[in-house]
Formats: sequence, C-alpha cells, structure tokens
Amino acid sequence: MLTLVRYTRTETAILGSLYLNGAFVCYTLENAAKAIPFGMYAVQNSKSPKFKRELPLLHNALVPASRGIRIHVGNTVASSSGCVLVGMGRNGDRLTESTPAETMVTMICRNESNLVIVDNYKHGMTDK
Repeated sequence: MLTLVRYTRTETAILGSLYLNGAFVCYTLENAAKAIPFGMYAVQNSKSPKFKRELPLLHNALVPASRGIRIHVGNTVASSSGCVLVGMGRNGDRLTESTPAETMVTMICRNESNLVIVDNYKHGMTDK
C-alpha cells in the first residue's frame, strides 16, 4: 500500500513523504491552493497527454480521472496544477532529484493500485 503523509503546510506548499508498506520512497510537494483532498485514491498508470509518457494517475469519487491528477517531476509548487510532485531530496520547499523519483514511483505504481493521503500537519501550520 502506498501512503502519502503530508506533514507541513504553508501558504503556498504542502510537504510530505511517500511510503510503500511503511518504507520511505521519496519526498512529495503539492501546491497548497490546488491540492486534492486527503483520502483513498485509485492509482492507475497511463500515458499522460500533457507529459507524453507513462505516469501514475490518481482518482476517486471526489476527484475524477478526467481531472488528470498525476504524480510527476517538478521542483517547486509552480510545477503543480494540483498534481503530486516527487523528489529524492528536499531543500526547504524545493524538491531535488525529481526525475529518478518519478521513474521509481511510476514503476512502483505498476504493481500498486491504491494510495492513501494522510494529513498529519506539524503543530502550528495552517490546514485550510
């Protein structure tokens, strides 16, 4: 089971970590203004029309597949229109080594069909 734990929320960014069966996989970054709600999501790899490559697609009853929420490369919230960005490293609210993280997560999602997003924000951070 894939689990995304969101642990810090600022006015612009949501920082988290992605785990597979409890083991750390990579860091995550989301645009706070466009982030999808916490909960259970189906994960289905498919070719992204925008990125022209296979990427994980997230969807559930509240977030339809047609919305196009993907897990993909990106270093800052400016790269996310609601998608989950991934990176092997993090420097503040910036991800690093995003391409190898995307490759690894895409490969993992060939065998995983569910993702749980958990909001576990640090004390004092905003949760809008």
